[in-house]
Amino acid sequence: MNIPRYSDLGRGGRPLRIGYGRIFHEACAYSPVATVESDFRRLHHLTGADLHAATGARGSEIAGYMPHAELTGFRAAAYLAGDVDAVPLASSLAVPSGPLTAACFEWLVAGLEASLADAGPLDGIYLALHGSMQVEGLAMGESGQSPESIILSRVRAACPGARIAVSYDLHAHLTEGMVAPADILISYLSNPHWDLYPTGFRAGTRLIRALRGQIRPTSAWRKLPMVLGGGMTISFLSPMRQVFAAMAEMERRPKVVSTSLFMVHPYTDSDQLGWAVHVTVDGDAALASRVADELADLAWAQRLIPPPTMLSVPEALASLRSKKRRFGPVSIVDVDDIVGAGAPGGNTHILAALAADDTGLRTYVPLHDPGAIDALWPLADGTSATVTLQGSPGYGQPPVTVTGRVAAHQTGDFGRVLRFDTGTTHVAITERPPLPIHPKFWRELGLDPRKADALVQKNFFHYRIFYAPISFEHMPVVSAGATSLDRVRTRDYARPTHPQTHLESWRG
Repeated sequence: MNIPRYSDLGRGGRPLRIGYGRIFHEACAYSPVATVESDFRRLHHLTGADLHAATGARGSEIAGYMPHAELTGFRAAAYLAGDVDAVPLASSLAVPSGPLTAACFEWLVAGLEASLADAGPLDGIYLALHGSMQVEGLAMGESGQSPESIILSRVRAACPGARIAVSYDLHAHLTEGMVAPADILISYLSNPHWDLYPTGFRAGTRLIRALRGQIRPTSAWRKLPMVLGGGMTISFLSPMRQVFAAMAEMERRPKVVSTSLFMVHPYTDSDQLGWAVHVTVDGDAALASRVADELADLAWAQRLIPPPTMLSVPEALASLRSKKRRFGPVSIVDVDDIVGAGAPGGNTHILAALAADDTGLRTYVPLHDPGAIDALWPLADGTSATVTLQGSPGYGQPPVTVTGRVAAHQTGDFGRVLRFDTGTTHVAITERPPLPIHPKFWRELGLDPRKADALVQKNFFHYRIFYAPISFEHMPVVSAGATSLDRVRTRDYARPTHPQTHLESWRG
C-alpha cells in the first residue's frame, strides 16, 4: 500500500482530524415495546477515551458480540493512511425494538453534538448508522425525513466545513435526506453482516482520499419499488451471490469508487419503502448514472425470487419429532417475531404448542415477558412454580399456563433474565426483548446449546455466524407477530410496489 507522505495531506501541512462515531438502531413499526435510553446504556454506549480504547487493535468495540466493528475498521484505515488523527466522538447501539421515544432520540443526537463540540475543528466525520431507525411522532414520508437524515443535518450544522462519510446497514431504507449530506456513502456487502470492520475501513479510506484530493466523489442512486425478493437474500447463496459478485466487478472498473445495495428493512412504516442502490465514482456524473442504472436493473431482476417456504408451528414440531437428531440442534427461526428486526420477542405460540404436546424434544425458547419476570424473580433457584406466560404487553399473544422450576437468575443486556424449566422445554424469560444471537446467551443460564434438539432463534441471519459450528439445519416458522411478511405484502404504499402490485419496470 502506498502510504501518503506528510506533503500529501492536503490540509496545509498538518495531519487530518477526523471524528468517528455511531448511532445505530433498527426499529419495527409494529412492535409495542418502545426503545428508551437505558436500552442503549445497557448494550453499548461509549464516548471519548472509552470509545478510543474499545476501537483500538486490542479493544472490544461491541463487547461480547463484535470485538472489531465499523469504528475499529475506520481507525485501521486512518492508521494505515498515516498522518490522520482519529478523534472519538460518541457511539451508541441498542437491540432492535420498537420506535425510539422522542426523548431517547434527542439524548442520542444531543450527545453526538456535544462530542463534536468537544472535539474541536474537524476535517471529516465518519458515522456508522443503520438507516432504518424510527422515532415516535416523527412521520417518514416522501420528503425524505427520517431519523438518520436529522442526525446528518444536525452534524452538518455543527461542523459545516467537514466532509462526511456514512455507512449504512444493508437493510437501510434510503431517502434523499440520508444521501444528500454525505460525501461518502457505503453499505455492508454481506448478509449475514460479517463485514462490519471492512465497512468502516472502506468508508475511512474513501473519506481520507477525498480529503486529500485524490478522488472527487460523484454519486448517483436509484430507489426501486420493491420490498421483497432475492430469495433468502443471503449474500453467499443464489441469487444474491451473483449480484454481489457483479458489484465487486463494477468496483474494479476505472473511476468506480464504491457500489452499494440496500435490501430495505420492510417493517418500517414509511410510505416510500423500497430497495435502493447507490454508486460513487471519481468525478464523472454520467458514469455514476450509468452504473447506478446497471445495478438497479440487476437488483430489480431478483424481485420474482420469493422467500423460502415457511412452516406453521405444528408443522415444524411434527417435522422435528419425525427426525433422529444427528448433527446438532435445529434452529427454529421464529420469522414473525424476529427481535433482530425489531419485534418484541414475546411470541407464545411455540410455547403453547410445546406445552400441549410435550413428546420429549429438548427445546430452548427465549420469551419477552416482564410480567412473568416480576412474578418469578423473588423465587430462589430450584423453586417449583406455576405461571401464566403472556409474552410482551400489548402484543396480543395467547396465554400459556405452565408448571416448572426456576433454574437460574441473571441480569445483563436484556435486563433481568430468568430460566424456567418445564418438562424438556427450557424458557429464558426476559425483561427486555431477547436476542440470543450468540450461544453464550444459553451458556450463561447453565445450558449447553449443543445438547438441545431445537433452539428458537429471534434473528433472520446473523445468528448463523455464531452458531455455525453447532447448528446446521434451519427451519423458518410463522406465528403471527410483528415481523410477519403478510404485513409487508398487504400494507398500503404511496406508490405501486412489488409484490403487492405487478410491475414490469422500476422506472417511471
